[in-house]
Amino acid sequence: MIKLNRRDGMRISKIVTGLAMSAFVMGSISGASAEPVKLKAAIYTGNSSSPFRTTFDAFVNHLNEGGEVQVESVVGPEAVPSNQQARALADGLVDIVAAPPSYFENLLPGLGGLSAPRITTQEMRAKGAFEATNELLAPMNIKMVGLYAGDIPFYIFSNKPARTLEEFKGLRLRTTNTVKAFFEALEAQPLQIKRGEIYTALERGVANGYANINSELFTSSWIEVAKYRLGPGFYTPNIAIFMNLEKYNSLSDAQKAALDESGVYVEGEPTAAMKAAEDAAIDKAVKENGFEVIELSDAETKKFLDMAYNSTWAEIEARAPEFSAKLKPILLGE
Repeated sequence: MIKLNRRDGMRISKIVTGLAMSAFVMGSISGASAEPVKLKAAIYTGNSSSPFRTTFDAFVNHLNEGGEVQVESVVGPEAVPSNQQARALADGLVDIVAAPPSYFENLLPGLGGLSAPRITTQEMRAKGAFEATNELLAPMNIKMVGLYAGDIPFYIFSNKPARTLEEFKGLRLRTTNTVKAFFEALEAQPLQIKRGEIYTALERGVANGYANINSELFTSSWIEVAKYRLGPGFYTPNIAIFMNLEKYNSLSDAQKAALDESGVYVEGEPTAAMKAAEDAAIDKAVKENGFEVIELSDAETKKFLDMAYNSTWAEIEARAPEFSAKLKPILLGE
């Protein structure tokens, strides 16, 4: 479990307290009388133009427009480091955090499995995945109120073609904890490469590829060093909106309803807009950059996807049996 040292804890506390005081002063100047509850939020990315940040902004704007709850500030990793946001949320230094579920695995092992479903986010809600997840998160003083970007898959991008499963063998692929078991199952060669070094690694031939979303071809300039998208999409880069449970429980029924409704909202129209942008990005890559999308045969597509999900869930089951027992049957549609 990652713990904040005293100096880090004091620094984060001063930052979020300062933001709260600034918002209070501004509210007093404006002469507002009946104030809605004020919340402080953090997000894992420091890139203000990232689709994951702008979609969270859509959640915040929708929530604020309702009038019951106001997110008065959103800070990034420059204020609360990404690897400390889970603990900061549990300790009440911030009220809301938007981050990939895997970022909270230090508190709840296996939580990254929320990014490996074979059902939609809406089906996850309907089939009880949110309730099961929140049951496991409750002892950590955390509640999940939303999950967005669930309609967007990861793909493997490469500077070398692979038209059959056999041709994935030996490919040098940049790995993360999310895809490591899958890449090993493909008999590719997983490489530990920092995100900021992906471009250089492909340019120099140190690596052949990586897994990410379509739009990153342009936002990270990887279109210059990757020429192929290999096989079907798998998993999802979904972002969870977590809330401090004690804070949530302290709200009125109307305020809770506003938060819950905003969580459902961000899973709809804003996520659909992200999906449309992702489709447009790959169309642009093909039409304007000579990029090639390589599809596998139907039989190999099934093998590829079965390999992706079976390998990851076997790994989750081994290290997080409680989470796997509760969530795997739901998320895989078993």
